[in-house]
Amino acid sequence: MNRLIATAEQFSFPARELPQQLLEYIQDGKVGYWEHQFERLAGREQILHWNLGIANGQILYSGNRLWSLQSLMRVIYRYGIHTRNDLVRQKLEQLKAQAEEQSLHPAELLAQMKKIGIINDSQLLKALKLKVLNDLDIYLMMGSGNAKFIIDRDLEVQLPVAGFSPMILLDEAKQRQLLWEKLQPQVPSMNLIPVLNRQALAKAHLPAGQQQRIENLVQSQLTLNSIAEEMAKDTLEIAEMFAKLARVGLISFQPPKKDTPAPIMVIDDSPLILSQFQHWVGGLGYPVVVCQQSQAALASIVELEPAAIFIDINMPGISGFELVKQIRTQPQLATIPLVILTGEQKLSNRWRAQWSGCDFLTKPLASADVEGFQVRLEELLVKLVGTPISASPNNYLHN
Repeated sequence: MNRLIATAEQFSFPARELPQQLLEYIQDGKVGYWEHQFERLAGREQILHWNLGIANGQILYSGNRLWSLQSLMRVIYRYGIHTRNDLVRQKLEQLKAQAEEQSLHPAELLAQMKKIGIINDSQLLKALKLKVLNDLDIYLMMGSGNAKFIIDRDLEVQLPVAGFSPMILLDEAKQRQLLWEKLQPQVPSMNLIPVLNRQALAKAHLPAGQQQRIENLVQSQLTLNSIAEEMAKDTLEIAEMFAKLARVGLISFQPPKKDTPAPIMVIDDSPLILSQFQHWVGGLGYPVVVCQQSQAALASIVELEPAAIFIDINMPGISGFELVKQIRTQPQLATIPLVILTGEQKLSNRWRAQWSGCDFLTKPLASADVEGFQVRLEELLVKLVGTPISASPNNYLHN
């Protein structure tokens, strides 16, 4: 039986009145999600929903997707600084692969993580709270829209946390909005790249360690949003840090380069899969090209030098793994991220992909698998290529 049940409960909200509406509708004992759509985002090819997970009058979770294995991993990766350790990240990837293989629920995977010391209750609550607050920063200022309730009776079981008081959390979100407004003259957008003023830094006569830290922060050429993700920090904390540097003239900001980004390439002999990929990948904001003939793929790859390539295993003529070998022998292509696609959920294929230096993605075999597949696809694209500015909800924050 499907645990998700759509209800007739819904409400519309004018700009800036969403917090009051949420306070009114959350504290009624329901378990599930308030799914929000915003008029401002209605023109996007892929409709963006903001889901606020609640149980018994408390806020548990916030995200564009419903709570799942992928949501759990994303929250821990994004806000767990300890996951920047290679050994921890490797163990997390192993746990995730095993969980997907065994069709575990999020609560079961979380229990395994706690058992081996990857995360504890305090770390999980901190990560979830930051995720909710960062989303509130964005969506409370998104303008008018409408919301409907989706019952999910398993949410409090699959996310076993006490949750957060909506009154306290929304009050904190209100204070954060005031801070964002104060920071806006120095940090007009989180999608800007900080640039070091070396002359000002030299004249500041800062201690060598502090000067090195400032240089390290800006040398990556990442946007402020990406720096926050790399450091597993609250976006507001990063904005405050760089605003201080901007006020004293140590840094300035520039927009990312507007060069045409390299496309995502998908190679598969199925026209249906190629059509779906064009819709899904394009909907996320990435340029995408598709190729149905594996024999002709290598010439296209050499010409385009894609940002990442998704390759089906079983194709007529040249198999996926044979094509991988051909790509790896080309020096100019050797560093392109490759992802093996298959409809066969075999552990041997997963290990063979790993040995080939490729990521692995299982195609959805039923309609119920599509949402999980889309989440994993988005995770891989962000991991391998980064978030396209045009597709990021943060692009709408303080622009």
